[in-house]
Amino acid sequence: METLTIHQKKVEYLKTNHIDKIADVPVPYPPIIRLIQLGFNTLGRLFPTKAAKIAFELFSTPRMRAKHKTSDPILESARMFEFLYGKQILKGYEWGSGAQTILLVHGWESRGTAMRTFVPTLVNMGYRVMAFDGPAHGNSDGKTTNLIHFAGAVRAAIRQAGKVHGIIAHSFGGASSVFALAHLEPVIGVEKLVLIAVPDSIHKVLDGVAQTFKLPNSIKKIFFKQVENRLKKPIKEVDVSLSYNKLPVKESLLVYDLQDAVVPFSAGENIYKHWDNTTMLVAEGYGHYRMMKNPDLIERVAGFING
Repeated sequence: METLTIHQKKVEYLKTNHIDKIADVPVPYPPIIRLIQLGFNTLGRLFPTKAAKIAFELFSTPRMRAKHKTSDPILESARMFEFLYGKQILKGYEWGSGAQTILLVHGWESRGTAMRTFVPTLVNMGYRVMAFDGPAHGNSDGKTTNLIHFAGAVRAAIRQAGKVHGIIAHSFGGASSVFALAHLEPVIGVEKLVLIAVPDSIHKVLDGVAQTFKLPNSIKKIFFKQVENRLKKPIKEVDVSLSYNKLPVKESLLVYDLQDAVVPFSAGENIYKHWDNTTMLVAEGYGHYRMMKNPDLIERVAGFING
């Protein structure tokens, strides 16, 4: 493994024999998206505030709930539990019985058990591992969720665990975990934080949504304002890349793939540029969704957690 030291930070390049050559295939929007775009550009122009509210609802609604087509020994060995978040019941999963707990946080339109590939290695290292289905995901309650809401669920999962030594989070789950640690009160800290393919900027995500829905500028401005009203602060202030100074974490590991078609590699570069006391693990050939299935990457992440 090649290592380069930069300003007390490290960039590591993962060399592996387990590269999955299948490219990323993002979940496509259904054909109805064209009717939605037409609606925003016709009636939406007459009622921009109402249209922006509809855009936010669509943005907050997962298109699907991930399900397992088959079972496996890791799924079968999970101890299932439930915990309350507001008025919603969230489903949780637990493995191992170590004194220190690692929390797995899944991404958008995924589920907690999608990250179970980390479980055997971490349990063998002596950790208790927990995961949960976020609101409106998996088998948990809810039809909609957003960054703030999902971050609250992360906090609820941490409280359920009692104390968490480390968090391993993927994509939207990583942005939610950073928001939970850096922007919600009371402050809860962790020793180790692993972010896998996490967007660096909420503003960029919202821009992508506006482009997908082809929102006219009049609706887009209101849409952004509605998001800020929920955040109770400017959107830029909650960007992952700019949250480090508020983040109660001792060490972090950023994992990004050069061929990620969902979250660009440049997002990881931007976070790395702004964060101290962090290591960036550069992968190639995994894409966005398949990284967590690669045994070499799993071993490297587990080694960071246990280091």
